[in-house]
Amino acid sequence: MVPNPRRLAPSVLVGLLALAGCSGGGTQTGDATPVTAPATIATTTAPATAPATASTAPAPTPDAVMPALHSRTYEQARTEFSRQDLSPTRLTAAAQHKDVTLPRDHDDWYICDSSPRPGAPLPATTTVTVRLAQDFSDCTTSFNGYLYEENDPSSAP
Repeated sequence: MVPNPRRLAPSVLVGLLALAGCSGGGTQTGDATPVTAPATIATTTAPATAPATASTAPAPTPDAVMPALHSRTYEQARTEFSRQDLSPTRLTAAAQHKDVTLPRDHDDWYICDSSPRPGAPLPATTTVTVRLAQDFSDCTTSFNGYLYEENDPSSAP
């Protein structure tokens, strides 16, 4: 990871000022008492401004953050991705339940869950998987991953 120049400049400035104070840059008198002229302070701070001007270079773009998509439709999620300058092609849809087949047109289906979680970093190479249900109330219904209890193999007949 490349250090952020905006955070690096103050650290460099403090380090240079500390080194300037320890370098014995002041004029020595006969009784070994250092005498520092105000000009020394001005010349010490001048090099410290050089790293600050280097921070005017564009900083690397931070990773996007995963938006909260729960309870939105798939179409709304695609719109949200476009609004945040994220490619909607990064979205991968899957059915929330094992016994439900996702239709080709699922734009009006509701998002029950997403991976990565909302607020997580979203690097450019990450694909987002959203789990969909046709009715939002089905998001909280599950029989061991099945929408209908009779489809659950562990269910007693």
